[in-house]
This record gives sequence, C-alpha cells and structure tokens, in this order.
Amino acid sequence: MTHRRLAGLALVLLGIFAVAAWTHRRHVAGELLRTEPDEILKSPALLREAMRIGRPQYQRHCESCHGAALEGDAARGVPNLAGNVWLYGNDPVDVERTILYGIRSGHPKSRNITDMPALVRTGQIAPDDARDAVEYLQSLAGRPYDKPAALRGRSIYFGKGNCYDCHANDAKGVTDYGTPALSGPTWIYGGDRESLYQSIVNGRHGMCPGLGQCPDAGADPRTGSLPRCHLGAAARQRSPTLNTGALLGRARRVL
Repeated sequence: MTHRRLAGLALVLLGIFAVAAWTHRRHVAGELLRTEPDEILKSPALLREAMRIGRPQYQRHCESCHGAALEGDAARGVPNLAGNVWLYGNDPVDVERTILYGIRSGHPKSRNITDMPALVRTGQIAPDDARDAVEYLQSLAGRPYDKPAALRGRSIYFGKGNCYDCHANDAKGVTDYGTPALSGPTWIYGGDRESLYQSIVNGRHGMCPGLGQCPDAGADPRTGSLPRCHLGAAARQRSPTLNTGALLGRARRVL
C-alpha cells in the first residue's frame, strides 16, 4: 500500500511539474509574440524559446539552400548567413521582414526594389568594358589586377555602366536596395574574374521565398500566425547559428 501511495504521489508531482512547465512555456511564447525583435536579444529566456522554435524551422525551410552551417552557396547565389554581411542590414527587424516576405518572392511586402541588370546583353556596355570593370573590382578587393584595365573599368563604373548608382561610390553596397558590396571579401556569386564577368554580362535575379509562402509552414492554431523565430539571427554575430535560429523562431509567430 505504501508503494502504491508513493507511486501515486510521484505521478501527481510529475503532473504538477508538467503543467507548470507547460504554463511557463505558454507564457514565454506569448511574450515572444508581444516583444519587439531587437528586445528579444536582450532576454535569455525569450532567446532560448526563439531558438527552440527556430532551429528546426531553419532546418526545415532554409537549410536546403543556405546549408547546415549557414554557409550559403556561391554557385547558386545563396548568401552566407554565418558572416557579418547582410544585404538588407543586420537589424533584427530588417532580417525578420526578409524572412517573412522573401526577396522577389511575389509577395507585395517582399524585397524587390532592384536587381542586377544584364549590362552587356542589353547593350549598355560592351564585353571588353565588362572585363575592364572586373579589373577595377579586383583592385578594390586588394587582389592582383591589370592597372590600365582597372583605370578604364573605373570609368565604366562611374560612367556608362552606372554601377555606382546602386553599389555606391565606394562599392560597399546599399542596404536600402539590397545591393552587395563589390569590394570583397564576401561575394554572393563568387569574386573570381569569371563569376564577376558573368554577373555583369547576364545580370542576377536571385529569389528567396518568404516563410509564409512555404507550403508546409502552417499557421499557429491559437494565434493564426506563423511563429516569430528568426529574430536572433542577424544582430549578434557571436553565434550565427543561434542567432539565425532565433530569428526563425520569432518570425514564425508573426505572420
């Protein structure tokens, strides 16, 4: 009889602990939904909850393109998310918007201000002009380059190529447009001469779907929204995997 009572008491205590844990998790999840993105990074409890939700979401929806280590894929123009380079800025709110609505995804809130035109194919510049522009970019990246060609390329960059208008005078890119830096060391499609040349000749039109557009990204049945888990990702580089997972966690609670 004593053993049965002890077993029963143990079951009751386990039930109490389970309910307490469930209640606490619900409370934290509610706070995650109500808290502004940048504030989540300041709360260890919220960040842990965002990571708990976000890591599997990254694995499910993002890893196939961006890689298990967030390394990206230059062959396909998939950005590296583990570094300190962000096309649209590393503010958590900006990153959350990209995750939620995508880039050129067709969603009315997606990032779609500009893309890279095919300067040679459209006749704006000649193939030799593109080669010279590549040498200019090599000089900006601190790589070996052909000086006369680089000087001609600089004229292309600030002249008929009109490259500075999107990529800025210093070729560091413009986060408002989502235009990448052209001075290295990080390159979306690769920084070798041929990859840069192909970008200038044929243009680039990368696309990233929004999380809400993923067919298996179901809505939260209680809130009617997708969780907000992406939020830790962009703002703190001390642990890129943790941060990107956290951003995914919050984002799935926002849509």
